[in-house]
Amino acid sequence: MTPPIGWSLGLTNRDSCKTIRVILLGQPGVGKTALAVRFSTRRFIGEYDCTTERIYKIDGPLGSWEIADPPGYPPAPTEPKLRWADAILLVYSVSDRVSFDETSRLRFLVSHARRGRKVPPVVLLVGNKADLSCSPGERMVSAWEGRRRADDIQAHGFYEISVRESIDQVMAVFAEVARLVTEISSNPGNQTNPFRLRASTDGTINSLRRPTPPPPRRRFSISARGAPP
Repeated sequence: MTPPIGWSLGLTNRDSCKTIRVILLGQPGVGKTALAVRFSTRRFIGEYDCTTERIYKIDGPLGSWEIADPPGYPPAPTEPKLRWADAILLVYSVSDRVSFDETSRLRFLVSHARRGRKVPPVVLLVGNKADLSCSPGERMVSAWEGRRRADDIQAHGFYEISVRESIDQVMAVFAEVARLVTEISSNPGNQTNPFRLRASTDGTINSLRRPTPPPPRRRFSISARGAPP
């Protein structure tokens, strides 16, 4: 088996001591890779190879991160990958109802893989491509349905964002991941009501508690060493 593509981003923050491990789950074409690259580089790139697994390593103003981006097809990462993650983002497209329906199955896989674990993972439901909601006939999943689904699957939060249009929305998602991972790790036995509602359809996210820091100088490198069979 050949290793995944690895992306490495070296920034200036050296204060973080814990690496937050995140896995992105969702069907091909929902914008998982665009989300990871937008967070890593602040740039939007719209098209990727959906059959290649990528690992992003980031050290920046929100801390140190490892983000696993498994291919959307073949589906279903193995249980070890799900047990590895501190946080899991279930990503769907608001213009694709099939991808939205898939989030329930993915949440079941997460719960099954993490059964018996002392510290539960952070789970966020992320609806991408909110910018398409302005185009007639494009939106297939309403924000209300997203909020209800997040409640049903006991996600810690729900975001509806546009990776294409807003770096602030992307940064807000990962800022919330960092906050929740720290909170849950500090109080693993006090998780009686994990769900927090976070939604945005107008280009802003009210849950962002502090302004997004200016982008530091960064070094970026990518090495492609093949794709999994």
